[in-house]
Amino acid sequence: MSWFEFVPVFAAVLVLMIGVGAPIAAAVRLRGIAFVGVAIGSTVAAIGISSVIAPWLGLSWSVLVPLGLSLVVALVLLPLRRRLTIPPSPKGRNEWGRPFLVQSLAVVLGSTLTLLWIAPQFGAPDDPAQSYDTLFHLNAVQWILDTGNASPTAMSMTTPGRTSGFYPTLWHALVAIVVQLTGASVVVATNAVALVVASVVWTVACVFLARVLFGRAPFHTVLVGGLSAVFGAFPAMLLWFGVLYPNLLAVSLLPLALGLLTALVQRRSTLGLRPVALALAAAWVIGGMTLAHPNALFSLFVLTIPLVVYAVVLSVRRAAPERRALVSVAAVTAAAVLLAVEAFAFTRATTGDNGWLPTRNFPAAVREALTNGPIDLGYAWVVSAFMLIGLVVALRRPRLRWAVAAYLLGVLLYAVAIAWPTGPFRTAITGAWYNDSYRLAALTPVLAIPFAALGAVRVARWVARGVRLGRDRSRRIGLPALVTMILVSLLAIGVPYATTVADSGRFLADRYRLDDDSVMLTDEEAAFLGRIGDLVPENAVIAGNPWNGSSLVYAYTGVRTVFPHVGGAYPGEYWALAEGLAEGADEACAAARDLGVTHVLDFGDQYIFEEDRRAEKYPGLTELDGGAALALVASEGELVLYEVDCD
Repeated sequence: MSWFEFVPVFAAVLVLMIGVGAPIAAAVRLRGIAFVGVAIGSTVAAIGISSVIAPWLGLSWSVLVPLGLSLVVALVLLPLRRRLTIPPSPKGRNEWGRPFLVQSLAVVLGSTLTLLWIAPQFGAPDDPAQSYDTLFHLNAVQWILDTGNASPTAMSMTTPGRTSGFYPTLWHALVAIVVQLTGASVVVATNAVALVVASVVWTVACVFLARVLFGRAPFHTVLVGGLSAVFGAFPAMLLWFGVLYPNLLAVSLLPLALGLLTALVQRRSTLGLRPVALALAAAWVIGGMTLAHPNALFSLFVLTIPLVVYAVVLSVRRAAPERRALVSVAAVTAAAVLLAVEAFAFTRATTGDNGWLPTRNFPAAVREALTNGPIDLGYAWVVSAFMLIGLVVALRRPRLRWAVAAYLLGVLLYAVAIAWPTGPFRTAITGAWYNDSYRLAALTPVLAIPFAALGAVRVARWVARGVRLGRDRSRRIGLPALVTMILVSLLAIGVPYATTVADSGRFLADRYRLDDDSVMLTDEEAAFLGRIGDLVPENAVIAGNPWNGSSLVYAYTGVRTVFPHVGGAYPGEYWALAEGLAEGADEACAAARDLGVTHVLDFGDQYIFEEDRRAEKYPGLTELDGGAALALVASEGELVLYEVDCD
């Protein structure tokens, strides 16, 4: 597929991401970037919540399910509109006017810059990520399309015969809708959603957070939009590590959730919502974000600890003198209960120490975070200098001090994950993220971006001293000020953008490279998969070694496969099949009959990981040279399709 043919699919995803949740945002009269941000958050929430409800109602999964939920919620909100919203002041500025024009410019700038450097690294729109998790994510979409069930409690694709616990299927439910609406392949739909989330959703969320932190200041807004594209830790890192699609979606919503909670604490009436409405909106968006991936909820817990403390301080300060003691006790008690609940949730979600071992010393880890060069990325000196200036500026502003503390907590999480010795302390702190430094590195740009923008504005003011840059009241900007803003913007955005493209681009390009040396699926194998539909009947079931990529036959053709992922909890008969089918062993043939296996697809021994003993557990399905129970159907080089014949 060409990128030109890809445009309608990308546009469909964009319309879907805003359109499903738009009735809810409209019902509460949100305006400007708040409308767009809450609409996107509501879309995610509607998809996540409706995916749980749909099986109870006997509904098969389609776009009508989340859209129906969104319309129901909007209808419930309409009669309550006056109680939930603050009518715009006749003398106030229209959020759909100049502020939204600037916000739109910021979103277009950030989204375009992101697409211009990430999309080319994909190679082509139908090239899959060559990674361990790709098998599961692509096949899970096809599984939802086949079963009509997108519930996170029903994902039993890799646990046959067992009841599922909880797995965040919101990403896969979203991609499945895109496949249904556009007719695109699972791979193309996955890449389309990934690019929309990485570019548009992330940028909108960042600009919304800037609206809450900095008001309508245009220079701040544009800078935040552009800066959203220059950090290698997110969104790029989650597109080449894993690949962690559910985390990508969840983290992209973090600035939106953080902005709504900040507006609630600071009582930002400029968004047009009363406190109860802000609380409801925040809960709704956070619910969707959590269903996208629970990691994001724990990230929000950590980042909002300083905000909770700030809320207590504000409550006490706002209280009348005669009620201050009572308010202090109530506020501290409420904060303590909230933090206790969060701590309890941490203990329930924390995993045991695992394979992600520390690889740095602690000072080096802190330095990596503060210079925005985590793990294998180079230090981003320019944008980090602006960010550090912004941190100092923020310390002098009471409304922003909590955000400084929140950012430093994010740095601490990353440093503990990658540098602290293994043991109970490390697991207690970062176990909710599987002690995975990649997932925690992705959190640092959430607040680094607004601080870098704040620092850039301060530098511009130093250069053009006396000019009130970024102030909404400044109707006229002189030529020196305009030139200063352009030069500072080019320095703050252009330089780190160029280095990020060179630095992170190599990881992305390697992850999505489709050629003869690709680790999961080569171009020849992808072409062979395209022929499978013509070579097997509709009810065929194919067995193959998932480590060599053959299991992608499910996502590519819809033909079921026995081992849809390299991980899973498969019953004994599955392993009997994997070990002895080529030799026609009695147990293997019995398993083939029970499981309905009709064919074997052999893609050889080019595995996702070069040396992994788990890939050797499929001798009856790998590097076959015929066999008593196999009949040749088609071959191309080392790629072979057999029909099972155990009679």
